[in-house]
Amino acid sequence: MLVDAGGAGRAALAREFDLCVIGAGPAGITLARRAAGLGLDVALMEAGGEEMTVDSQEVYEGESLGFDYFPLDTPRLRFLGGSSNHWAGWCRALDPVDFRAKAWNPMSGWPIAKADLDPYQPATDEILDLIPADWAPDLPSRLNGDDLRRFQFRWSPPTNFREKYAAELVASERIVLALNANLVDLRLDDALGRVEAAAFRGYDSSDPGFAIRARAYALCCGGIENPRLLLNFASQQAAGLGNGADLVGRYFCEHPHFVLAEAILRAPFPELSFFAPTEDFIARNEVLNFGLRVQKMPEPFVREHGSIAGDPSCDDPFVLRLAERLAEVSPACAPGGDGAIRFDGLLRIAYEQALNPDSRVMLAEATDRFGMRRPALDFRLSELDERTLEVALMTLAQRMAALDMGRARIRDWVLAEPIGWPLITQDEVGGKHHMGTTRMADDPRRGVVDRDCRVHGVANLYIGGSSVFATGGHANPTYTIVQLALRLGDHLGTTLAP
Repeated sequence: MLVDAGGAGRAALAREFDLCVIGAGPAGITLARRAAGLGLDVALMEAGGEEMTVDSQEVYEGESLGFDYFPLDTPRLRFLGGSSNHWAGWCRALDPVDFRAKAWNPMSGWPIAKADLDPYQPATDEILDLIPADWAPDLPSRLNGDDLRRFQFRWSPPTNFREKYAAELVASERIVLALNANLVDLRLDDALGRVEAAAFRGYDSSDPGFAIRARAYALCCGGIENPRLLLNFASQQAAGLGNGADLVGRYFCEHPHFVLAEAILRAPFPELSFFAPTEDFIARNEVLNFGLRVQKMPEPFVREHGSIAGDPSCDDPFVLRLAERLAEVSPACAPGGDGAIRFDGLLRIAYEQALNPDSRVMLAEATDRFGMRRPALDFRLSELDERTLEVALMTLAQRMAALDMGRARIRDWVLAEPIGWPLITQDEVGGKHHMGTTRMADDPRRGVVDRDCRVHGVANLYIGGSSVFATGGHANPTYTIVQLALRLGDHLGTTLAP
């Protein structure tokens, strides 16, 4: 059933549900479908409508206080389907090493293992319209060895959850899909141990709001919005819900994305090749997981951006050495040459961000149209981030040179002491992947949710999405988000059995 919670349709919500899912993006839709399939009655509450609107999207505006980052309303979409309305379809499960604790990355380690999510691979593949995982194995490469391995992503079309699942949600006898329903509070019982009701409002400023009552609630609003909401709900607990250990919003992680070097590619490379470290390499060098990308420049880009002019660059010792080593380009810096060396490749990286309690989502003083404080993101990178980036790049560049597969010219900011992180106007900076702000841990002193994604101290409040990631690995998060939502759905199907 479909209702507009901003109007008379909210009458259909005036009953108790087994589960109230807040947020209709990949996590929320997956959870609602799984729970309904297990016989639960579900209220699926979406703050936006069927299309993007200014009224809804501007609620995501906020402040950036730390490392240069995207405006906070641009990575996220606040309407049915959530960020699946603009994702690129990159899919890969996390590696086993991503779930393990690493002494050099304090607070790392999940309370679950990759094996706990593997049973959900077939269903996740179907949801995201993917080829089977064994069709995309690690690939042979001369660069493979004790340090690096060449891996593949799988590619969703990309699946748009609004387009794929809206009709099914509307037709479901178990799901009431409510649009234009903005969560403004979660109200606890007198013992402060359970959520009794979730308060919502429509966009009309005179709307008094309404409440949803359910046996359990799941917050599936994203890695910035989940902590913002919990921190705002402070009428009964001054620090916010689930924040007894001051962890809500902390350990914000991205997948930092940077172009590290231009390259002359000697060996034939496909348009895009991916390399990751072996587990032994990660432990030996005490770095984090990373994905290196050797990317061929399109020829128009090479002509416009991929050359180093002969004057004064031909006096650069690097260029002179490169010219001597690569015979086919040496005339470029010799008398009668055209005075340029052509770079036809880029070396890029996306990597696991180091855990840092000061990298966090907080509340700004400014408020949104519902009187709730907006988010303030303090995104920070650390020395471990620097070391991971530098070790990854040097390993790839040196191995390419040793095998005579190419040569890299490392960008100046990477070589600077300290490293000179680029501004967002100069590079991609991040993957727009928001993780870790309601992290998972068995110990409530180390995390916001337990291994079943339940908020510590609140018996019937759960969180879905990448905010529960304990660490991020280097793989894009959507695949793991869907796996976790399916797993949570099965857990609730058992604990809330009709």
